[in-house]
Amino acid sequence: MSKLVDSDVIVFAFSNNPRKDACRKLIEAENITINTLILLESFSKVATITKDNALAESMAKLFYTADNIEIIDFDANLFFEALKRSGKYRLKISDLVHYTTALLNSCSSIISYDRDFDNLEIKRIEP
Repeated sequence: MSKLVDSDVIVFAFSNNPRKDACRKLIEAENITINTLILLESFSKVATITKDNALAESMAKLFYTADNIEIIDFDANLFFEALKRSGKYRLKISDLVHYTTALLNSCSSIISYDRDFDNLEIKRIEP
């Protein structure tokens, strides 16, 4: 069963910080799911933090070619599925899109350092 990986984990995996190794190992070892919004957020943050667009670009290409990563398109249907849940969950819209991605794709957990994903039907875990 796949696990949804939030953009913070990807950013930590591709920038210099104490969490880099754990995040990188997780991305390489697990069957993971992301959506294109997570990929966009990750690209933007990695490029900003590292000031290296080439690194951010290679990270994005790696995600498209990796056999263990499924990328779900962020489209109007996903957006409106997330909106349907907006009254039930107190999440900002981007996190609600990510949570909805996990729900619709039967992810076993959400891997994130973001505590906003706590106390939901899908358990949040850290790398």
